[in-house]
Amino acid sequence: MLDTLPTELLFNIASHLSCQDLSSLRLTCKFMRTFCDQPMNWKSIDLQPSALQELWKLTELKDAIDPHLLHIHSIRIWGVRDNIVQYLLSQCPNLQHLTICGWTTLSDHCLRLFPSQSLKIKTLELIGSSQQTNFVSVDAYTLGNLLIQSPEMTNLVLGCEIHIHAETLITELEKKRPTSNDLQLLMLASRKTWLNEHVLRLINIYPKIKKIYLLPKTSIHFDSIQNNDIEALLQEKLKQIMNIMPLPLEIPLLSNQKFIIYDKRPTTCA
Repeated sequence: MLDTLPTELLFNIASHLSCQDLSSLRLTCKFMRTFCDQPMNWKSIDLQPSALQELWKLTELKDAIDPHLLHIHSIRIWGVRDNIVQYLLSQCPNLQHLTICGWTTLSDHCLRLFPSQSLKIKTLELIGSSQQTNFVSVDAYTLGNLLIQSPEMTNLVLGCEIHIHAETLITELEKKRPTSNDLQLLMLASRKTWLNEHVLRLINIYPKIKKIYLLPKTSIHFDSIQNNDIEALLQEKLKQIMNIMPLPLEIPLLSNQKFIIYDKRPTTCA
């Protein structure tokens, strides 16, 4: 019966299926495998664990995406563990955008890769979930190594509870010097240990950087973002702060005991 349907319709049907459904269909119906395996179906994917569990198991994730790793450029995933994040970063050679939406615990291991491995990742976002804990136990040394191994990184958004020792991070970056300086946005939900001096040294390492937001207690809950627009939510939080203390346009750096904001572009509040 399926072979009587127009090819265009079958491609269209496959393009609307979830990754799990595509994976199951390609195994149960040999005729549909060609349509399920189309690279465009796997270029940008959403991955949610089954309704019976909160977190992905590595074996289940591998079953779903292993045949398509070369085609994956963008992933948004819910319910991860350390080994899930490490697997995605290390095994998806063309991955450029990774958004992690909720986890139970994440540690240094999730970002530790082989020293010789270079990533194509451009955007990494850790977004908390209101249904799960949002703390990430990643130290400055590990984060610094990740940045070194990600020469194309432009946006790093850690909108979750995290403590990064500023002096250690900056010293590691100064010592190893990234081969590229494309980083344009750094957002950490942490102000502790950071001084204006650290921000200026970071700007010296990444002269293209436009925005540095060190905003404690501003964890982003993914389920509160409309249209998945993280940048818009960050701008809204920035406006709320600036309404209290306007950012001087001639000096794009504002800091106090609670936060540090660097915004290279002129910004006005409505």
